[in-house]
Parts: sequence; structure tokens; C-alpha cells
Amino acid sequence: MAPNNVTECICHDRAFVEIKQYANQNNVSSLDELQNQNYCSNNCGLCAPYVEIVLETGQTEFVPGEPFRKKR
Repeated sequence: MAPNNVTECICHDRAFVEIKQYANQNNVSSLDELQNQNYCSNNCGLCAPYVEIVLETGQTEFVPGEPFRKKR
């Protein structure tokens, strides 16, 4: 892991790897479901674009700002 990569939801102290495992084990497929279960992405929300990619692709480590560059 590169030292400055984004790898977790800071507010909930949950690594994206952990979020991916939880989603797979609990048949969670959307950010809304995770937020409604108070699992991640419902405090500051900065990790939300990253978590969406985790759910879509399984990627769990990101260069800062990567999700925003992909949407252009």
C-alpha cells in the first residue's frame, strides 16, 4: 500500500476491505444500504465515492481523488 492511498472510511474506522467483506456477506449492493445500516459513509461522506467503487468493482485502495477523476 502506498503511504498516501485512501483505504478506509475514517469516521467509522472501517477499511474498504472490511466494507467489501461486509457487503458480500450481507448481500449489500448499494451505498444507501450501507448508510441506512450505519455501517459507513454517513458522517462526513468523503468516502462515499470510494465506497461506490468498492461495491461496483471490488477495488479497495485508491489514489486520493481517483473516483472524481473517473467521473469526468
